[in-house]
Amino acid sequence: MRAIIREIKKHILIYSLFIKNSLMAQMEYRFNFIGNMAMETGYLFVKLSYVVVVYRSGVEINGLSPDEILLFIGTFVTLTACYAGLFMLNNFRLRLKIRDGELDLLMTKPVSLQFMVTLRMTDMTIFAVDAIAGLIIVAVAWARLSIPLNLVTVGGYAGFMIISVLVSYSLFLLPQILSFWLINTSAIAEVSDLFWDFNNMPMDIYPRWIQQLGIFVLPIFVISNFPSMFVLQRMPPVYLAWATTLPIVLLVILRRLWKQGLKNYNSASS
Repeated sequence: MRAIIREIKKHILIYSLFIKNSLMAQMEYRFNFIGNMAMETGYLFVKLSYVVVVYRSGVEINGLSPDEILLFIGTFVTLTACYAGLFMLNNFRLRLKIRDGELDLLMTKPVSLQFMVTLRMTDMTIFAVDAIAGLIIVAVAWARLSIPLNLVTVGGYAGFMIISVLVSYSLFLLPQILSFWLINTSAIAEVSDLFWDFNNMPMDIYPRWIQQLGIFVLPIFVISNFPSMFVLQRMPPVYLAWATTLPIVLLVILRRLWKQGLKNYNSASS
């Protein structure tokens, strides 16, 4: 048990160094850093323009009021900070590391190779802008809906956000691992990235069969819908059971596929 705790502490320390190094690299050219942050802010405002449409039209989606839709959107923006800021860059660069043999050097490090490859780079401009904006939107929606602030609501919402981050990490990394077997996976990377925007709005805008497909077959809707559904008391028991099982299933599949991929990896020196 002590060894496990020691390993967890070591990886947390290393991850903090990854973030620090990425931030220092981005701030080396401060004009570019400020410019990127301004661009991300502008891009976020464009994406949020449909919030104005929802409030002006007063539309309800399957019983969801505009304030409840706002909670879904804020959750999506917050989770976008985690996906785009912490995972996406590493996912896109995985195929280059495999193709160019960059894994050779990383294999010599005394930490998990999967940890090193999939979490090494972060984009703190995207993370900061989306995280701040998303949390503000969630706070506004929370207050307008008069959702009580207690251990059940806040703790449950935070727990489902952690589940969503784990599902995001696993689900969007899985297609990239095909790079161990395929020469060019750029199309797979681009297509899988497009799936993220399916969570722009609550899944209730889609027909029932698409919702079931997006929860149980390709569980993209689990990511940004479940935290809001929990605090709005709209989550059926079967979804609750699925949410607690899914991250474990995905992480196990991901780990096994990663190990199989490494067996197929050809070193640059071989």
